[in-house]
Amino acid sequence: MKYLFICYLLLGMISFTSKAQTINPDISARVDTSKVAVKAVYQLYKNYLNSRPDSIYKNPNWKEEETEHYLKSKILRVDRAANLMFNYYKSNQYLGYYIPKILQIDSIAVNRYQIKTIFAVANPDQEYKKFTPDCITKLYAVRNSQGEFKLENVISYDTRNWKKYRHKFINYIVHPDCNFNKKEAEKAIAFCEKIAKQFKIKIQPFTYYLVPNSDEMGRLYNFEYWMSYMGGQTMTPLNEIFTSYGSENFPHEFVHMLFPYQKDPRLYCPMIINEGLATWLAGPSANETFEEALQSVSKSFQKKERITFEDIMTFQFKNEFDNSILYVTGGVICKFVFEKHGQKGIWELYNCNKDNFQSVVERVFGMSYNEVERLIIAYIKNYSRV
Repeated sequence: MKYLFICYLLLGMISFTSKAQTINPDISARVDTSKVAVKAVYQLYKNYLNSRPDSIYKNPNWKEEETEHYLKSKILRVDRAANLMFNYYKSNQYLGYYIPKILQIDSIAVNRYQIKTIFAVANPDQEYKKFTPDCITKLYAVRNSQGEFKLENVISYDTRNWKKYRHKFINYIVHPDCNFNKKEAEKAIAFCEKIAKQFKIKIQPFTYYLVPNSDEMGRLYNFEYWMSYMGGQTMTPLNEIFTSYGSENFPHEFVHMLFPYQKDPRLYCPMIINEGLATWLAGPSANETFEEALQSVSKSFQKKERITFEDIMTFQFKNEFDNSILYVTGGVICKFVFEKHGQKGIWELYNCNKDNFQSVVERVFGMSYNEVERLIIAYIKNYSRV
């Protein structure tokens, strides 16, 4: 997932000084605020940018039906784009660096306006010029029964005419540029049922958004353009999968969907285990197996003399354009645990959190954390030499 690596790089660019400020988004010549409705939408959006958009709460600027839907999990922000934009920094930090400028406020239907905003650095340092703009977002402003405009995610309106197919427990929503392949859907069902049986999981119905590329996937997240894009993501609290590969069958994301998520973020298992489990069972992406990725990562390990879990988990040691090093390392940990303890060991590992991760690893391996680290890293480093 490229999204993570560019975000980690940008962490060094943004000032982390938190201070109160009023965000006054600039507007392009195309935005005519002399029109009453356009001015009202502009004020609504300005209010939103100044209403802690990084926070998880019932934002007064948002459509009430959507706030109720998205806030059920108490994990997600109501704005789909905000879940990525403010994942690593507070909104006042982000908006103080990436200055918002509204490009368009246009009427596209009765009582429905679109708002397109670019987030860019005003005067970036030379080395960071290629990282701006960060994104262009699109939101809708819709007039409610009281005559007030409220913000809305684009996903419901923009997919309203997409074809929909129900295949057992998977509800496919298919982009117009994609053709639904029933055979691939059957493979998806078979994979899910196999994993569910192996780990004694009850399958809950879920929705699968099938799109042809990352740009179209971004649009479902309210991005007209995004610097840091993803190939696929599982939104477990909403029972949704998004994939940009144009395929009905994405086993890696199915693993994320099938294994239950902790409703308290403090109890999440570390990313190395969460992604490692999906990588071990289904490969790191839609078109690479675990073994193929292990071969490649092994060669990366051989180029580095000293490697630690900490280096891997904090992305100090990483590939430039993918997460394979973290994913595969976690996959090997899961592989060893399963060979030693079966599915019981996997559940113990999956239910750990950042606070007890080391002690759980020591318990399931029966050795010290440093010994586990040496064992796993040596196995990966020597894998491609066998």
